[in-house]
Amino acid sequence: MADYPLPVFLAVLGSAVLHAAWNAVIRSGADRLLHTGALVVWTGVIALPVLFVVAPPAPESWGFLGLSNIVHMLYYVALASAYRTGNLSFAYPLIRGMAPIMIALGAMLVFDDVLRPLGWAGILLVCAGVLLIAFRSRQSGSRATVAWSLLCAATIAVYSLSDGRGVRLSGSVAGYAAWMYVLEAIVFGAGLTAAGRGRDLANYIVGNWRSTLLGGAMSAAAYGISLWAMARAPVALVSATRETSVLFAALIGVWVLHERFTRRQWLGAGAVLLGSLVLRG
Repeated sequence: MADYPLPVFLAVLGSAVLHAAWNAVIRSGADRLLHTGALVVWTGVIALPVLFVVAPPAPESWGFLGLSNIVHMLYYVALASAYRTGNLSFAYPLIRGMAPIMIALGAMLVFDDVLRPLGWAGILLVCAGVLLIAFRSRQSGSRATVAWSLLCAATIAVYSLSDGRGVRLSGSVAGYAAWMYVLEAIVFGAGLTAAGRGRDLANYIVGNWRSTLLGGAMSAAAYGISLWAMARAPVALVSATRETSVLFAALIGVWVLHERFTRRQWLGAGAVLLGSLVLRG
Protein backbone atom coordinates (compact mmCIF):
# COMPACT_ATOMS: atom_id res chain seq x y z
CA MET A 1 0.00 0.00 0.00
CA ALA A 2 1.28 3.44 -0.91
CA ASP A 3 0.94 4.73 2.66
CA TYR A 4 2.90 1.79 4.08
CA PRO A 5 6.51 2.01 2.80
CA LEU A 6 8.29 -1.32 2.31
CA PRO A 7 11.26 -0.45 4.61
CA VAL A 8 8.81 0.35 7.41
CA PHE A 9 6.92 -2.89 6.79
CA LEU A 10 10.13 -4.95 6.92
CA ALA A 11 11.27 -3.18 10.09
CA VAL A 12 7.98 -4.02 11.79
CA LEU A 13 8.41 -7.68 10.79
CA GLY A 14 11.77 -7.60 12.54
CA SER A 15 10.09 -6.06 15.56
CA ALA A 16 7.60 -8.95 15.52
CA VAL A 17 10.41 -11.49 15.77
CA LEU A 18 11.89 -9.67 18.76
CA HIS A 19 8.47 -9.34 20.39
CA ALA A 20 7.79 -13.06 20.17
CA ALA A 21 11.23 -13.83 21.57
CA TRP A 22 10.93 -11.64 24.67
CA ASN A 23 7.44 -12.96 25.37
CA ALA A 24 8.91 -16.46 25.34
CA VAL A 25 11.50 -15.24 27.85
CA ILE A 26 8.68 -14.13 30.17
CA ARG A 27 6.83 -17.41 29.69
CA SER A 28 9.93 -19.40 30.63
CA GLY A 29 10.56 -17.45 33.85
CA ALA A 30 9.98 -19.05 37.25
CA ASP A 31 7.96 -16.06 38.52
CA ARG A 32 6.11 -14.32 35.68
CA LEU A 33 5.57 -11.01 37.50
CA LEU A 34 9.15 -10.73 38.75
CA HIS A 35 10.47 -11.78 35.36
CA THR A 36 8.38 -9.10 33.70
CA GLY A 37 9.53 -6.55 36.27
CA ALA A 38 13.15 -7.49 35.66
CA LEU A 39 12.77 -6.95 31.92
CA VAL A 40 11.14 -3.56 32.50
CA VAL A 41 13.97 -2.50 34.81
CA TRP A 42 16.56 -3.53 32.25
CA THR A 43 14.84 -1.54 29.49
CA GLY A 44 15.12 1.50 31.74
CA VAL A 45 18.79 0.84 32.45
CA ILE A 46 19.49 0.42 28.73
CA ALA A 47 17.61 3.61 27.87
CA LEU A 48 19.09 5.80 30.61
CA PRO A 49 22.31 6.78 28.74
CA VAL A 50 20.22 7.59 25.65
CA LEU A 51 18.54 10.45 27.52
CA PHE A 52 21.81 12.39 27.47
CA VAL A 53 22.49 12.08 23.74
CA VAL A 54 19.09 12.61 22.07
CA ALA A 55 16.64 15.48 22.03
CA PRO A 56 13.82 15.23 24.60
CA PRO A 57 10.27 14.82 23.32
CA ALA A 58 8.28 18.01 22.69
CA PRO A 59 6.04 19.23 25.54
CA GLU A 60 2.92 18.40 23.49
CA SER A 61 3.75 14.70 23.68
CA TRP A 62 4.25 14.35 27.45
CA GLY A 63 0.57 13.85 28.26
CA PHE A 64 0.45 10.90 25.89
CA LEU A 65 3.72 9.60 27.30
CA GLY A 66 2.24 9.70 30.80
CA LEU A 67 -0.97 7.95 29.74
CA SER A 68 1.00 5.26 27.94
CA ASN A 69 3.18 4.72 31.00
CA ILE A 70 0.16 4.15 33.23
CA VAL A 71 -1.51 1.78 30.77
CA HIS A 72 1.73 -0.12 30.23
CA MET A 73 1.82 -0.95 33.95
CA LEU A 74 -1.59 -2.58 33.67
CA TYR A 75 -0.44 -4.30 30.48
CA TYR A 76 2.57 -5.89 32.16
CA VAL A 77 0.51 -7.15 35.10
CA ALA A 78 -2.14 -8.59 32.77
CA LEU A 79 0.54 -10.13 30.55
CA ALA A 80 2.32 -11.83 33.43
CA SER A 81 -1.00 -13.10 34.82
CA ALA A 82 -2.06 -14.49 31.44
CA TYR A 83 1.20 -16.41 31.12
CA ARG A 84 0.96 -17.62 34.70
CA THR A 85 -2.44 -19.19 34.05
CA GLY A 86 -2.05 -20.44 30.47
CA ASN A 87 0.26 -21.62 27.70
CA LEU A 88 2.19 -19.21 25.50
CA SER A 89 0.64 -20.67 22.33
CA PHE A 90 -2.87 -19.90 23.68
CA ALA A 91 -2.49 -16.67 25.64
CA TYR A 92 -0.12 -14.86 23.30
CA PRO A 93 -2.23 -15.19 20.11
CA LEU A 94 -5.40 -14.25 21.99
CA ILE A 95 -3.74 -11.14 23.41
CA ARG A 96 -2.35 -10.05 20.08
CA GLY A 97 -5.39 -11.05 18.04
CA MET A 98 -7.97 -8.85 19.69
CA ALA A 99 -6.05 -5.57 19.59
CA PRO A 100 -5.72 -4.73 15.86
CA ILE A 101 -9.44 -4.18 15.18
CA MET A 102 -9.79 -2.02 18.28
CA ILE A 103 -6.74 -0.04 17.22
CA ALA A 104 -8.06 0.39 13.68
CA LEU A 105 -11.39 1.68 14.95
CA GLY A 106 -9.72 3.93 17.50
CA ALA A 107 -7.31 5.30 14.90
CA MET A 108 -10.28 6.54 12.86
CA LEU A 109 -11.21 8.74 15.83
CA VAL A 110 -7.77 9.65 17.17
CA PHE A 111 -5.87 10.15 13.91
CA ASP A 112 -8.67 10.36 11.36
CA ASP A 113 -6.95 7.42 9.63
CA VAL A 114 -9.43 5.88 7.21
CA LEU A 115 -8.10 2.58 5.92
CA ARG A 116 -8.63 1.32 2.42
CA PRO A 117 -10.68 -1.89 1.94
CA LEU A 118 -7.46 -3.83 1.37
CA GLY A 119 -6.12 -2.61 4.69
CA TRP A 120 -9.24 -3.77 6.51
CA ALA A 121 -9.06 -7.12 4.71
CA GLY A 122 -5.49 -7.61 5.88
CA ILE A 123 -6.33 -6.70 9.47
CA LEU A 124 -9.32 -9.06 9.54
CA LEU A 125 -7.25 -11.90 8.09
CA VAL A 126 -4.56 -11.38 10.71
CA CYS A 127 -7.10 -11.26 13.54
CA ALA A 128 -8.92 -14.37 12.29
CA GLY A 129 -5.62 -16.19 11.98
CA VAL A 130 -4.36 -15.41 15.46
CA LEU A 131 -7.69 -16.39 16.98
CA LEU A 132 -7.58 -19.71 15.12
CA ILE A 133 -4.14 -20.22 16.61
CA ALA A 134 -5.42 -19.33 20.09
CA PHE A 135 -8.61 -21.39 20.19
CA ARG A 136 -7.38 -24.86 19.54
CA SER A 137 -10.34 -27.09 20.27
CA ARG A 138 -10.26 -28.58 23.77
CA GLN A 139 -6.79 -27.28 24.38
CA SER A 140 -8.11 -23.78 25.15
CA GLY A 141 -6.98 -22.04 28.30
CA SER A 142 -8.90 -21.37 31.49
CA ARG A 143 -11.42 -18.57 31.95
CA ALA A 144 -8.80 -16.72 33.96
CA THR A 145 -6.38 -16.92 31.03
CA VAL A 146 -9.04 -15.61 28.65
CA ALA A 147 -9.95 -12.74 31.00
CA TRP A 148 -6.34 -11.67 31.55
CA SER A 149 -5.61 -11.98 27.83
CA LEU A 150 -8.58 -9.80 26.84
CA LEU A 151 -7.61 -7.18 29.41
CA CYS A 152 -4.09 -7.24 28.05
CA ALA A 153 -5.41 -6.78 24.49
CA ALA A 154 -7.44 -3.75 25.57
CA THR A 155 -4.38 -2.14 27.14
CA ILE A 156 -2.42 -2.73 23.93
CA ALA A 157 -5.07 -0.84 21.97
CA VAL A 158 -5.02 2.11 24.38
CA TYR A 159 -1.26 2.50 24.69
CA SER A 160 -0.73 1.96 20.94
CA LEU A 161 -3.09 4.82 20.12
CA SER A 162 -1.59 7.00 22.84
CA ASP A 163 1.96 6.32 21.69
CA GLY A 164 1.00 6.73 18.05
CA ARG A 165 -0.20 10.25 18.79
CA GLY A 166 2.59 11.01 21.24
CA VAL A 167 5.46 9.94 19.02
CA ARG A 168 4.11 11.99 16.11
CA LEU A 169 4.03 15.06 18.34
CA SER A 170 7.36 14.37 20.03
CA GLY A 171 9.74 15.46 17.29
CA SER A 172 12.16 12.85 18.68
CA VAL A 173 11.29 9.16 18.41
CA ALA A 174 14.44 8.13 20.29
CA GLY A 175 13.78 10.66 23.04
CA TYR A 176 10.17 9.56 23.40
CA ALA A 177 11.17 5.89 23.59
CA ALA A 178 14.01 6.49 26.05
CA TRP A 179 11.87 8.51 28.44
CA MET A 180 9.12 5.89 28.20
CA TYR A 181 11.47 3.07 29.18
CA VAL A 182 13.09 4.97 32.05
CA LEU A 183 9.76 6.09 33.48
CA GLU A 184 8.31 2.59 33.16
CA ALA A 185 11.24 1.12 35.05
CA ILE A 186 10.83 3.65 37.86
CA VAL A 187 7.07 3.22 38.14
CA PHE A 188 7.08 -0.57 37.86
CA GLY A 189 9.92 -0.94 40.36
CA ALA A 190 8.20 1.44 42.77
CA GLY A 191 4.94 -0.46 42.43
CA LEU A 192 6.55 -3.80 43.24
CA THR A 193 8.39 -2.21 46.15
CA ALA A 194 5.12 -0.78 47.50
CA ALA A 195 3.61 -4.26 47.20
CA GLY A 196 6.42 -5.64 49.35
CA ARG A 197 8.28 -7.34 46.50
CA GLY A 198 11.09 -4.87 45.94
CA ARG A 199 13.74 -7.10 47.52
CA ASP A 200 12.38 -10.10 45.64
CA LEU A 201 12.73 -8.17 42.39
CA ALA A 202 16.33 -7.16 43.18
CA ASN A 203 17.25 -10.74 44.07
CA TYR A 204 15.55 -12.04 40.95
CA ILE A 205 17.46 -9.62 38.71
CA VAL A 206 20.78 -10.61 40.31
CA GLY A 207 20.02 -14.31 40.01
CA ASN A 208 18.70 -14.14 36.45
CA TRP A 209 20.55 -11.17 35.01
CA ARG A 210 21.59 -12.80 31.74
CA SER A 211 18.15 -13.91 30.59
CA THR A 212 16.37 -10.80 31.89
CA LEU A 213 18.93 -8.45 30.35
CA LEU A 214 18.52 -10.22 27.01
CA GLY A 215 14.74 -10.06 27.29
CA GLY A 216 14.85 -6.39 28.25
CA ALA A 217 17.07 -5.55 25.28
CA MET A 218 14.73 -7.38 22.89
CA SER A 219 11.69 -5.68 24.40
CA ALA A 220 13.25 -2.23 24.09
CA ALA A 221 14.30 -2.84 20.50
CA ALA A 222 10.94 -4.32 19.48
CA TYR A 223 8.81 -1.45 20.73
CA GLY A 224 11.35 1.16 19.72
CA ILE A 225 11.05 -0.05 16.12
CA SER A 226 7.26 0.07 16.41
CA LEU A 227 7.34 3.67 17.64
CA TRP A 228 9.58 4.61 14.73
CA ALA A 229 7.15 2.90 12.35
CA MET A 230 4.05 4.54 13.87
CA ALA A 231 5.58 7.93 13.09
CA ARG A 232 5.80 6.93 9.43
CA ALA A 233 2.78 4.74 8.67
CA PRO A 234 -0.84 4.29 9.86
CA VAL A 235 -0.90 2.93 13.41
CA ALA A 236 -3.52 0.29 12.52
CA LEU A 237 -1.35 -1.18 9.75
CA VAL A 238 1.76 -1.20 11.95
CA SER A 239 -0.17 -2.88 14.76
CA ALA A 240 -1.59 -5.56 12.49
CA THR A 241 1.82 -6.30 10.99
CA ARG A 242 3.27 -6.73 14.47
CA GLU A 243 0.84 -9.60 14.98
CA THR A 244 2.93 -11.76 12.67
CA SER A 245 4.85 -12.23 15.90
CA VAL A 246 2.22 -14.87 16.65
CA LEU A 247 3.82 -17.10 14.03
CA PHE A 248 7.19 -16.85 15.71
CA ALA A 249 5.71 -17.22 19.20
CA ALA A 250 3.85 -20.36 18.13
CA LEU A 251 7.02 -21.88 16.71
CA ILE A 252 8.91 -21.00 19.89
CA GLY A 253 6.11 -22.61 21.91
CA VAL A 254 6.36 -25.80 19.85
CA TRP A 255 10.13 -26.13 19.46
CA VAL A 256 11.44 -24.62 22.69
CA LEU A 257 8.62 -24.96 25.23
CA HIS A 258 7.32 -28.26 23.76
CA GLU A 259 3.73 -27.10 23.40
CA ARG A 260 1.43 -28.87 20.91
CA PHE A 261 0.34 -27.26 17.63
CA THR A 262 -2.78 -28.44 15.79
CA ARG A 263 -3.94 -28.33 12.17
CA ARG A 264 -6.31 -25.49 13.08
CA GLN A 265 -3.41 -23.49 14.41
CA TRP A 266 -1.37 -24.06 11.27
CA LEU A 267 -4.38 -22.84 9.25
CA GLY A 268 -4.44 -19.76 11.45
CA ALA A 269 -0.74 -19.25 10.87
CA GLY A 270 -1.39 -19.30 7.14
CA ALA A 271 -4.13 -16.68 7.53
CA VAL A 272 -1.74 -14.42 9.48
CA LEU A 273 0.87 -14.76 6.77
CA LEU A 274 -1.68 -14.02 4.01
CA GLY A 275 -3.04 -11.07 5.98
CA SER A 276 0.42 -9.58 6.37
CA LEU A 277 0.94 -9.79 2.61
CA VAL A 278 -2.44 -8.17 1.95
CA LEU A 279 -1.51 -5.30 4.27
CA ARG A 280 1.27 -4.43 1.88
CA GLY A 281 -1.10 -4.62 -1.10
